[in-house]
Amino acid sequence: MSGLFYHLNRQMLVAVIPVKELSRGKARLKPLLSAQERHLLCKTMLEDVLAVVTTSPLLDRVLVITSDAEAAVCARQYGAEIIGEVRQVRQSRSVEAAAAICRESGAEAMLTIPLDVPRIRANDLDRIVEHGSVPRGIVLVPSRNALGTNALLARPPEAIPFRFGYDSFQAHRREAEAKGLPCAVCELPNLGLDIDEVDDLRCFIAQPGKTRTDRLLHRLGIGERLGIETGV
Repeated sequence: MSGLFYHLNRQMLVAVIPVKELSRGKARLKPLLSAQERHLLCKTMLEDVLAVVTTSPLLDRVLVITSDAEAAVCARQYGAEIIGEVRQVRQSRSVEAAAAICRESGAEAMLTIPLDVPRIRANDLDRIVEHGSVPRGIVLVPSRNALGTNALLARPPEAIPFRFGYDSFQAHRREAEAKGLPCAVCELPNLGLDIDEVDDLRCFIAQPGKTRTDRLLHRLGIGERLGIETGV
């Protein structure tokens, strides 16, 4: 392994991306996107995240935990490993299962990243790891509304119970406090902008980028549907 994390800490860092069935994703976008469009959006966002995470020299392994065959094929194409599950009951439960595997494999830290942050960049990973250089602790990256958790670095992997869902950012902070662990907050605009609701799409399109997701939304005419002029 090479990179800043190795030279400073010489510890194993594993990334985990939980992915539920692509056809079930982004239900809150139903007012704007068809089922086929939501499916395609989920797959495209996953590709954007994988393209960055699987090429980071900071990460020893990238694990995708999913029951979706298409997502698994996509992940393997980028060099990620698959943790199979029958069905994602809750994101937290999936991450807990991945954390146990990380611990058993000797990982000292686990970085959980959702599939719906397609603007993620390599320097975002650098910032998270720099914030999480303590022997034990948590790093949280909040969503733009400070309710969700858009990345979580846990050292060790099972340092806290996971509380993904509504207001997970504060829930994770409380869990770290209850365990007596330091909890660093790392605000990153690229990771803060997830795509979960129609208003998220407005914000995303209003700040044009060069991702696969940007190109997909442009091709589908989502900006026009929302009354936003785009220059992608």
